[in-house]
Order: sequence, then C-alpha cells, then structure tokens
Amino acid sequence: MISVDEDEGEVYVNVPSAKPSKFNVGYTFKAPLPTPRKLLGKLERDAPVEEGAEQQEAEAEDGDEPEMVINAGISGEMRHLAQKLTIEHTDGTTEIRKVPLPPIIASQEITLGASVNHVFGDVASQKGILSKRPFSFLRYSAVSVGAMVLPVPSVQANMVKAFTPVAGTKPFNVNFSSSFYKSPVKCPPAMAVQVMKEVGDRKHAYCRWQSGTISWPGAVERLLSPFLDIGLDVDSAFTIPKQISQFQVGLLSLPKSHKQAAFMDDYDEQSEGEEEESEYQQLRSKQRAEDKVGEAWQIGFSVSPEASGLQLSYARNLFSGTAANDPVRSEWSSEGHYALPPANEPRSLRVEVASTVNMDLSLSWKIEGSRQVGELTRMGLGVGVEGPHGLVMTVSWSRLGQKIKLPIAVCPINMVNADAAALAVISPWVAYCAWEFGFIRPRERKNRRRVIARRQKELKKLVPIKRAESLQATELMTEQVRRRQAKEERQDGLVITKAEYGHYPSKKKGNDVGKEYEVVDVTIPVAGLVDRSQLVIPKNMVKVSLSSACSFMRIHTIS
Repeated sequence: MISVDEDEGEVYVNVPSAKPSKFNVGYTFKAPLPTPRKLLGKLERDAPVEEGAEQQEAEAEDGDEPEMVINAGISGEMRHLAQKLTIEHTDGTTEIRKVPLPPIIASQEITLGASVNHVFGDVASQKGILSKRPFSFLRYSAVSVGAMVLPVPSVQANMVKAFTPVAGTKPFNVNFSSSFYKSPVKCPPAMAVQVMKEVGDRKHAYCRWQSGTISWPGAVERLLSPFLDIGLDVDSAFTIPKQISQFQVGLLSLPKSHKQAAFMDDYDEQSEGEEEESEYQQLRSKQRAEDKVGEAWQIGFSVSPEASGLQLSYARNLFSGTAANDPVRSEWSSEGHYALPPANEPRSLRVEVASTVNMDLSLSWKIEGSRQVGELTRMGLGVGVEGPHGLVMTVSWSRLGQKIKLPIAVCPINMVNADAAALAVISPWVAYCAWEFGFIRPRERKNRRRVIARRQKELKKLVPIKRAESLQATELMTEQVRRRQAKEERQDGLVITKAEYGHYPSKKKGNDVGKEYEVVDVTIPVAGLVDRSQLVIPKNMVKVSLSSACSFMRIHTIS
C-alpha cells in the first residue's frame, strides 16, 4: 500500500486488490462432563439431613463440578491457481490467457481435542482417598487434563497451586505443565514451570522455564538398553512437534477489574455521609480516575537457543473522562421522581503499545487501539512491524469471546522507514479523533439536550396548576400554623419567621450573574412542620435528601 521513493524523497500510497493468503479458524465450547452421578442420578438418603447441612453440601457439590472444554481449529494457506486457456477470436487470431481458479485450502495444521478442568477445595477435611497422602497435596489447587487427536496424538496435564512458605506473606502461584507426545520410553515429556508472586498493588513478578522437545541422554539409553529399547527411532523423530527451550523473567502490572472498582464505588456511596473529610474524598476521586485509566504494563526478558530479547508493553484507556453535559440539579418534584436519561460517559479508547528488542538490536513494534462499539462488541485497528512481513495493519472484531483478525500487508520490510511508519500510525489516529470529537460526541450531547428540553416543557405546563393548589393549601393551614407558632414563642421554642425556597446563584460563578431566579415563600408550610420546638420532616414525604435541601432553602428562626 505504501511505497517510498528515496531519490525524490516522496511517499506514494497505492490501493492494491485484496487477496486472502492465509486463514485461521478455531472454535471452543464447554460441555458437561458425563460423570457417574449425572448418569445414574443422586442416591436417596435413608437418614434425614438438616437443612443447613444439606445446603452446604449442595454448594460444595456445585462448586466442585468438573468442566470439559472441546476445541477444534484449522489454519493454513490459500493457494490461488490459474489455468492457461487458448482463446480463438472471430478474426482467426488466438490468445493464451491465464484464467483464475477458485482458491484451494491447503492445511496441515488441524487441531481437535478436549480438556477437563477441575478445582479442588479443602479435600483434606473430606472423607475418601483424597484426604490421604499424596492426594491431599491437591488441596486448593486447579488441575487440567487434555488430549489432542489432531495433528499429533498427545496428552497434556496442568496443575496450579499456591504456596505460602512464610505465614502472613503473599503466596507463590506455581503452574506446572507437561505434554506427552510419545510414550515415556521414546522421549521424556515436554515440561514447563511458571512461578508468580505479587510484589505490590496489582504488580506481579514471574519466572518461567520450559524444556522444549528433548530426548533421553545417551548415558540413560546405554544404562537401560539391556532392558528397554529406549530412545527415538527415525519414524518417531519426525512426528513430534519441535519446541524450543526457553527461560523468561519479568514484571507486570495489571489494571483493576471493573467489578472491584464498582464495589469500591458502592461502598463509598454508602459511607459518604459518615466520612465527609475533603482529604478522603479527594483521594477517592483520584483513585476512580486511575481505575478509569486502566493502566497496565509489562517488562520481560527471554532467553532461548534460537532468539533472545527484551519485551516491553504498555496499555491504557484514553478519552475516559466524564460526560460533557452539565449535571442536573434535581430530578425531584411534588409529583415524585422524574428520572432523566443518564449521561453517557464517553467510551474510552484502549491503546496498547508493544515492542521487542532482540540481541542484535533489531526492533519490532506494534500499536493497537480498540473501542467498544456495542454492548458486547469491540473493534480495533493495529499497526506494526512483524518480521519478514514488513509493515502490517490489523483490523480486529470481537464479541462474546469470538474474535476475527484481518491482517493487511502495508509495506514490505525492505521499504519500511520512519516516514512510512509515521504515516501509517498518524493517519488512522487523525481519522478517529475527527470522527469521535466531530460527530459522535456532538450528536450525543444534542440528543440529550433534546430529551431534557422535552421534559422541562412537560413540567412547565404543571407549574400553574401546582401553584394554585399550593396557595389554596397554604390559606387553609395559615390560621392553625400561626396559633402553633404563637404557642412556641410563648414557650421560647422554635419560631420560623421566614423561609424561602429556590435557587440562589453563587457569587463565585460569573455566568449566573444577570439571570432572574424565582424564589418561593414557604414560611407557612415549613412552620407547620414544627413539633415540640423541633423541625420534623416525615419519612413518607417526597423530598430531596437533607444535605442537598439545605442549599435550596433559607430559614430564619428565633429560638
């Protein structure tokens, strides 16, 4: 798509015809595991069981149900063939032309397999073989066993368990996995061990080692040769997948999950009345801003016989501020609660930057941005340099765990330079900013203003009717309220001399100066709420919370 003329110093953009070259399709789904309990049903108990014990047992059974996952996939290249045809024209001339044929899918990477996952609880306190050694080691661990039929029959086993060497410290999460491609007599299994530990707030240090595809040492083969024919033969050596040995170490920081952030926000709303310190509120507002950013980063170093390098990655959310609409002062009236449509917060743009520096100082990088376009759908666009493929642009779509990626080769590796990379990155960014701030956000603000104006118009029609009703009610209760206030004055109690309700503009804000606001005299209604020298507001009265009502009402009292 992009070509550079180094002699003239110009960059040309070409639009080639799209032609698919590779494909990759995979599908994974969960299925119930056919256990004997599901096939034969639950056994009836002779002895009655207490309700609490039965509920605990049911919860334990539901939490310990194993899960089976079946996966299948196919990937490979699409070959475009052409057939030579001799075409004879009406004038007697002949022409040899290549006619394209339908593409042929050529693939040797077909995967088909299944895995069973199970999470063990406190098996040491239960009856049976799991409470005895060495099976008690499975306490609070997760085990996964899988089998692959295609492309090569194999068996994989994985176990995750947390260890706490010193009480009161963060545990070490150990992940051990092994893969058997042949009988252990032929070759040892490929093993991998990963250790991860939390070293800070959402920060984890990890270390991973994998053996790769190895064979039995010559000393072991000679030692067991009189008893077993150990080792790989020629036929078996070419059917085992080749895996490289690798060692990785690094540090990563994870963003706070949405559920945890939402829980903290709910907790703060409940305790807001108790903790009114400005310092605490500023700290929580800063924490909410950090949660919206969703910052995450990772740094790691890997060593292997084939390649070694330093990996760096950084991700965060952009444009995740608050809505541009002004907050509504109140949604309550004498008729009740009139809920306005919630102000849609701008959907943030998730930007991820990844780079790898190899031992020969060669650099590969990738910048990807994704945005939520629906309730459960995300779309993204990425640009990066991927080895021999050169400058590649990736268009992605994901929904409910299903993901589609469409790579587009922009520029070959021998023509990639700083100008071509900058043009490939800046052009999509400018186009997105123009679309976001020039069309999407102005449209949302316009729609919200239209809805608010319609609601305000409906409420203005009710103002004269409600005003007449309130004046009539005030006249009926005036004489009784005055007698009660006179009694309070004789007893040196609470006397309401004047009460007003309305909006009082702030002197600090210059934009409110010059506007006329209507203030209503509510002396009689407020004085009618005085009982035994106290202002009592019943619970069933439609009202705003007291903390916000004080900013709308001025009461002059004599006590």
